[in-house]
Amino acid sequence: MIWVEICSFQNRMAHKDLAIQRAARTVQKTSLGSNAISDSLLIFDQILVSFLWQEKSLATSHHTAAREHQDDEWTIHLDLRCDHSREHCVGLCAWHNSNRHILKFTQQEGIYRMSFTVFATSIMHECHTFSIAPTTLDDFRTCEYLEGDAIGGAMRGTRSEWGAVLDLADEFGWHLESPLAAGAQPAGKVTDQAFDYMLGIITRALERAMPVHGVLLPLHGAMVTDSHDDAEGEILRQVRAIVGPAVPIAVTLDLHANATEDMARLSDIISTYRTTPHIDMYETAERAGRLLQRTMLGEIKPSVTLANRPVLSGLDCGRTIAGHGPMVEMLARVREAEAQTPGVLDIGVNAGFDYADVPFTGPTVLVTGDGARPEYREVAERLADFIWDSRGRETIQLLPMDETISIAREAAPPGSGPLLIGDCTDNPGSGAHGDATNLVRALLAAGIKGVAVGTIADPDSAAAGLKAGVGATVTLDLGGKKDPRFGGTPIRLTGTVGAVSDGIYVRKGKMATGTKANMGPSFRLDLDGMQIIVASYATQIDDREQFRIYGIEPERMNILACKAKNHFRADFEPIARRLIYVDAGGICTLDFKQFPWSKLRRPIWPLDLS
Repeated sequence: MIWVEICSFQNRMAHKDLAIQRAARTVQKTSLGSNAISDSLLIFDQILVSFLWQEKSLATSHHTAAREHQDDEWTIHLDLRCDHSREHCVGLCAWHNSNRHILKFTQQEGIYRMSFTVFATSIMHECHTFSIAPTTLDDFRTCEYLEGDAIGGAMRGTRSEWGAVLDLADEFGWHLESPLAAGAQPAGKVTDQAFDYMLGIITRALERAMPVHGVLLPLHGAMVTDSHDDAEGEILRQVRAIVGPAVPIAVTLDLHANATEDMARLSDIISTYRTTPHIDMYETAERAGRLLQRTMLGEIKPSVTLANRPVLSGLDCGRTIAGHGPMVEMLARVREAEAQTPGVLDIGVNAGFDYADVPFTGPTVLVTGDGARPEYREVAERLADFIWDSRGRETIQLLPMDETISIAREAAPPGSGPLLIGDCTDNPGSGAHGDATNLVRALLAAGIKGVAVGTIADPDSAAAGLKAGVGATVTLDLGGKKDPRFGGTPIRLTGTVGAVSDGIYVRKGKMATGTKANMGPSFRLDLDGMQIIVASYATQIDDREQFRIYGIEPERMNILACKAKNHFRADFEPIARRLIYVDAGGICTLDFKQFPWSKLRRPIWPLDLS
């Protein structure tokens, strides 16, 4: 026996007409054999058309209907003649320029439930505009590039945004259209060729999928291309042009997004990570997706309000792991505002990405609220005041090289774990080249033993080591090749190839658990007292598996020297005796006055304002 359910139909529409109410109840409460489904759907057709006629939304009551059945899913195609846009129909079906609906019913536990078509896709990148290394399509392909069904195969069960999207689709019975999930390591601007190619895949797929009921976009928020300072704004502009103004668009953003007015204007919902390291990717997409479902059901009609201040770098880079500091204090204020302000659905705080020479770089507050109320602007501006008031407060300090080496020389108490050194000015996760040599050079000169370095990105040296093979002795001019102005020139080393790998690992730590990442063909270079991972791709260290695939057990090392800034803390800090950061002269310096800014809005703190 099969039951048919008209999802929340009576609550939103039946009160308009008692006859509609009676018909809806008939469909909801009548037990039907499978061969009677067409009859029940015909009743639904009549209810819908009757409702639209009562609302005087149709020029005529004429309509045609066709039904398709495949496996356990029924689809109704309705062609209607309409007078004007009908926002009150949001929640039942999506209107397109052709006025054609596609309503889906999916069988779940013996009940046929109305199913929304949701279009989900992602292009994620964080751009260091002062880097000389462009981000190409190959960079996306070697990092994360999944099309169609491959997305579910790779992402289902992971603690990522896509893991949440897939789980929500199962929970709500969404018909998911997902053409592309792409991401690249932070670096220089994305080439137009790469961006246009990927965006073309998305827009063509969206046009084929239309009409859709909603859109869910996991984005970063700090992508810059050759032609677009606000690449996410351009993605939203093209998506909005296809779906029209009535279809809700939900977006997730990285906490380090440089959010823009276009992002806020073109989206209905924006939800931002609330942790650094980013261990809440799944929860962020889950919040956005649940709000999208409520919007498609007609329960809410959200809008986004943005506020910022003339601050380039703020909120302690969004760090939350220490349990104190400006970002932690800001999030406490956010939770209070969410609880006390009627209609507020979500408040996102973005710390911004410092190394982007675009007009809107810097921290922002994004308030998603039901409807458009002046209170949302008041909340956003009040929270943005804290961005200004907390400027200059940091929970970490970059040490000069001599002090770093002095600490590294200190004897480690037995069983105390490794000293964790963050080579953050050469962190590929911030767009650095990952090939700086100053820290390696200083540790070798000091004769410190038990050191593991992750990693030096040098594809030529990696190829040489792989060609030589395990056990071979190699002499390399390692690193310092991308831009020797930052972080040091190549260093000549002779050592042994201790292990080789394809560089692929699966994260087991708290951040993006279960996702696969790739450092490229690579090997372990063994020196006297030091092991260096020599990789083909620049990759920040964020998971202990990056050492383990080369036979290095991080817990047993004296020192772990990591190309990293924030995210490695989630997996490494629990095993470390101490964490320090070194200023090794990389391109991700905190001396922002070194850069030749040309597009950034001025005046701005700390470049101009005290």
